[in-house]
Amino acid sequence: MRKKIRNRFRLSCIAVILLFFIAAALFAPALLKKLFPMPHLEIVKKYAADNNVKITMVYSVIKTESGFRTDAVSKKGAIGLMQITEKTGLWIADKLGDKDYVREDLKNPEVNIKYGCWYLSYLLERFEGNNELALAAYNAGEGTVMRWIADNDIKWRGLEIKSVPYPETERYLVRVNRIYFVYKTLYPEMDSW
Repeated sequence: MRKKIRNRFRLSCIAVILLFFIAAALFAPALLKKLFPMPHLEIVKKYAADNNVKITMVYSVIKTESGFRTDAVSKKGAIGLMQITEKTGLWIADKLGDKDYVREDLKNPEVNIKYGCWYLSYLLERFEGNNELALAAYNAGEGTVMRWIADNDIKWRGLEIKSVPYPETERYLVRVNRIYFVYKTLYPEMDSW
């Protein structure tokens, strides 16, 4: 009798575990999509396409930089969704011929995403398509990364940066790459230009 009860208990436990895994498999993508949303999708699609940048890469930068807060301002004065500094914003506006640009424009999602996508594209081109170097430059600055390259200060693990002189930039690269992996897994159709 005890053996039958134990067997039934084991079968019940196995059934509950199987149901849990089935439920997790069914609901995990929906839950993850809530944690990794795609706000401002039409704007991101437009400017990612205009600049040949992957939509999933743009979202990984936005989530890392601002957590989707349009009014985010960093300690260093970076503004908006893609955290663009006033100086970089002025430089991008000049490159794009935006004569009416003012600092407050960076709080506008369309302007911020337009500038951020252009800047990512610029950095990708500058670093010959190397995502790691482009992202490091997005965080630490183009001149800083160029100096690291010239001084051989970047340690590599295959095609990924293993370490750079700035711990903040190392953490940034790890975070962006993890988020990028999630976005391209959840939204494979968006992982293109």
